[in-house]
Amino acid sequence: MRNQIIVLLAGSMLATTGWTAEKARAPKEESIGVGSGAAIGAIAGGPIGFVIGAAFGGWLGDRFHHERSERVASDQRATEAQARASSLESRLSGTEQQLASTNARLWNERVAHRQELEQALAVDVLFRTEDSVIDGATEQRLAELASLVAPMDGTVIRLDGHTDARGTQEYNDQLSAARAASVRDALIRAGMPAERIVATAAGEAESTASEQDVDGMALERRVQVRIVGLDDASQVAQQTQ
Repeated sequence: MRNQIIVLLAGSMLATTGWTAEKARAPKEESIGVGSGAAIGAIAGGPIGFVIGAAFGGWLGDRFHHERSERVASDQRATEAQARASSLESRLSGTEQQLASTNARLWNERVAHRQELEQALAVDVLFRTEDSVIDGATEQRLAELASLVAPMDGTVIRLDGHTDARGTQEYNDQLSAARAASVRDALIRAGMPAERIVATAAGEAESTASEQDVDGMALERRVQVRIVGLDDASQVAQQTQ
């Protein structure tokens, strides 16, 4: 009789508190917990065990549901964080590519500007036969050139002395060196640092005009003045040593 009263009491509690309706809407984990707890409680302690087991099973199912929800939320946050990281990495990669493209464009523009400058400042200083002295007008031109090049860091003036084919090779080598030295001294007087001037003497090595070609020989009695970079100047210096 007592056991029946307890069973009826448990049934009444389940009915009045809306367990049947509520558990129909409860998460699957909690329903499983209630059923499992009740079954275990009933086996272990009869009707009283049924009530206690059902309550414990409901708590266990609710806890399981809560932990599962937290795990799902944590996985979702991790996925979102990974997506943000991928987005940042993609934008960073795009920025690096844009920076590389900009640097390449600036480098090409610099090279082009340097080539234009070298061509604009390239001059030939001409000399009379067997002469290595420059006149006043040429000195003034060289002074203007030095004033333009001296402030340009990383640039060097290269001087190549030449002669026509008349005379011996030894004489022409000395004459071409004297002509290059004359131009070099004029640039230094104008303020060009001596360490940024490289002078070479080619003699008659590049002469092609015949003795009958007076105009051609006149153009061969010269010092070529070129603007080059430090690397180019170093190569020239090594070749002349």
